[in-house]
Amino acid sequence: MKKSNEDLTNRDLMSSIYKDYEKKGGAEKLPGMGKPLPKSALEGDIFTKIVKNANYLPAWIKMQKEIKQRIEKLMKLTDDEKRIIEAEQINQEIMKYNRSCPAALQKNLLSLNELEKHYKLWE
Repeated sequence: MKKSNEDLTNRDLMSSIYKDYEKKGGAEKLPGMGKPLPKSALEGDIFTKIVKNANYLPAWIKMQKEIKQRIEKLMKLTDDEKRIIEAEQINQEIMKYNRSCPAALQKNLLSLNELEKHYKLWE
């Protein structure tokens, strides 16, 4: 794919702006410069933290919370027939979730024998 002249001009312009900024010592004046990152910045799911800090909630995160709530309700059901039906519906939601979330965050389908284990995985 060939780059347009406009793309090259924009890249060169941004390059020159950054170089000027660097020459003036702008990068050295950034808060926390030369200090190690806090441990909290390196723990957990970094993608989710970035998204949360940007005040953006992707649909799959909303689905994640809803699925967790549904699993919690399923754990309280006593009627076996209702449990089976609800588990099937939750598994349909999990399949939708898996199609929309990053691959590393995909989850296995539920089995009624291991509900507590599945619930903990959705925390």
